[in-house]
This record gives sequence, structure tokens and C-alpha cells, in this order.
Amino acid sequence: MTKAFNFPLQKVLNVRTMVEDAKAIELQKAQAEIERERQNLSSIQAEKETAVQSDKTADTGGQLSLHQLSNRMEYVDQLNEQIEKQGEVIARSQEDAEVQRQAFVQASKEKMVIEKLKEHHQEAFKKKSNQDQVKAESEVASRISQNESGL
Repeated sequence: MTKAFNFPLQKVLNVRTMVEDAKAIELQKAQAEIERERQNLSSIQAEKETAVQSDKTADTGGQLSLHQLSNRMEYVDQLNEQIEKQGEVIARSQEDAEVQRQAFVQASKEKMVIEKLKEHHQEAFKKKSNQDQVKAESEVASRISQNESGL
């Protein structure tokens, strides 16, 4: 009876798999953060568009005082600053995501190296098992042949 394949570096492979999984989760979180920041930017831009549209509708009526117009312009300027800052936040989030992506790729490569090594060990084990089986069958055939000729 042949023994089962036992990969000597299985614990290392298990650790590499866990590291890869953790890096994948971190990458997903970074990508989700980018999406959240983009949604924040969209909401700020929508708010600005609403403010600009309300200025245009108020301008057609011509009923805005100088103080009201000044307040609305300041508000639009604040929104423009928020849009700029949000763009910077998105850029930082994208940089962080790229770092996470690189870490994930590296962890995947390290895991793949161990998996390839395991495949090679497994193939060598199968080859050796097959050779042992052929050898055992040859010995059995040789004994049967000797027993038949000896009778």
C-alpha cells in the first residue's frame, strides 16, 4: 500500500494563503474607500450645481440683493474648495490602493512559488510511487514465473 503525499512546506503554503487573503481584503477596502470618496465628490459637485442653478433662476428675477449675491458666491467658492480637497483625497486614496494592489500581487507571487514547488513535489511523489508499484509488480511476476518453472 502506498503512503499519502505529504508536502513538507504545507504550513508555509497555508501562511502564504492567509497573507494573500488578508492582502486581498485590504485591497478591497482601499477600493471601497476610493468609491466612497468619489461619491462624496459627486455629492459636492451636485450641491454646487444646485447652488449655481438657483443663482441663475434668481438672476432672471433680478430680486437678489448685493449681500445675498455675495453670500451665494462665497458658498460656491467654498464648494469649489471642497471639490479641490476631495480631489486630493481621492488621489491619496488611489495611491493607497495602488500600494495595496502591489502588496497583493507580491503576496500572490510568493504563494504561487510555494504552490509550484508543491506541484513539483507531488509529481515526483507520483513518479516514485508508480516506479515502486511497477517494481513490486515485477517482483510478483518474477516469483510467479519462478514458481511455475520450478514445479
